[in-house]
Amino acid sequence: MQKERQTVKSFFFKNFFVLCLVILGLTSLCLLLDHHQSEFTVSVLEVTFMFYAVASYLWTRGTDSPLMITIRWSSFFYVVISYVYAVVYKERNVLDFIMIYKCFFYLFFLTFLSGKTLIAFKTTNWMFIILLGLFILKYVALIVIMKEDRPTLYMENNFELMLIYALFLVRYSATKGKYLHFLGLVGLITILSLSRASLLMYSVIVLFVIYDSFKKTRVFFIPGAIMVLGAVVYYIFTQRDANLEEVDRYKFMLVWWSNIHDWNILQWLVGAERITPLSAYSCRVMGYFVNLFSYAHDGSCYSVVLHSFLFRIIYDHGLLGLVFVVGSTWALMAKNKVAPKIILVFITIVLINGLSVSSFNNLFFAISMVFLMTTNMEFPKEEEAQEQIEEKETEGEAATALR
Repeated sequence: MQKERQTVKSFFFKNFFVLCLVILGLTSLCLLLDHHQSEFTVSVLEVTFMFYAVASYLWTRGTDSPLMITIRWSSFFYVVISYVYAVVYKERNVLDFIMIYKCFFYLFFLTFLSGKTLIAFKTTNWMFIILLGLFILKYVALIVIMKEDRPTLYMENNFELMLIYALFLVRYSATKGKYLHFLGLVGLITILSLSRASLLMYSVIVLFVIYDSFKKTRVFFIPGAIMVLGAVVYYIFTQRDANLEEVDRYKFMLVWWSNIHDWNILQWLVGAERITPLSAYSCRVMGYFVNLFSYAHDGSCYSVVLHSFLFRIIYDHGLLGLVFVVGSTWALMAKNKVAPKIILVFITIVLINGLSVSSFNNLFFAISMVFLMTTNMEFPKEEEAQEQIEEKETEGEAATALR
């Protein structure tokens, strides 16, 4: 009985999250779901992430370090105290509250995965290959058949492509062999997405791979790569916006600055009063994004309309909040023995994502962290040997039972 329980647990942690992602991806592809139709996958993945994290805490052994305990309970009490003040006392809408505090929820659950290796590299690698196929097929199908200019698999590609970049880093970290064609496929998906933020994130990965893999010749490769990538970035930017004043993120920055230009030092450190709405003027300027206004439907709007996570977290949680989130992310991966260079590249990607959209508030940041933290990236070859040992033990037990 004990052996059967261990087998069930092993199967669950190795395959559950992977199966959810693949099944939802296949569903989205086969039905050619557009951005709005595929939103249900986000809700499913949110629940899957939380359930997986809590299950790992309850069903697997591990010792929490003082730092992980500090991150967990700091996030927890910050959210609880803010909730009591903002929602209970000030009667703000609870859904607005959740949107503003999402990254702290994610950090809280991610601490449950601290110090645990749950997923075999082989499993993550196969999922990566399958997802590459699903992304390419779905993007091409939507562009050709549905005439979509911003194709998606799960949700807006600015959000979901972070997962593909993280899975590439997992593969590259575990084994540097045969990575160039994978890098090319990831690049193809990025180009098909027509996402400027994703193109910048992909550029970071390309430069990192060149720097890390071609140490003797990188002095020649890097300038050329920067020129080519710069030309592509410039082309996509100029195709979508004629000048700086028409770049939407520039407009968002002006709105953000109009709300914080007179802050004192304390406000810069801790942000505005808990879930403070933007000014009425800001909401009028951002009226085009009325679907991102308050869930209270009273015409007010919060920092979420600014799109950029960096604007949002400084406004809502201050510079200390930003430092806490970035530092905690680094600590979580370092605790799980992710290489410092991989941590640096991933956090850089997430921060670049934060120039455009949700960054650390993004569900696919949390999912990416699951695979970066819990995949066995140190000894992929030993996994096969361990599996063979387990198979022999199982066969031996079966033979003994027959006797």
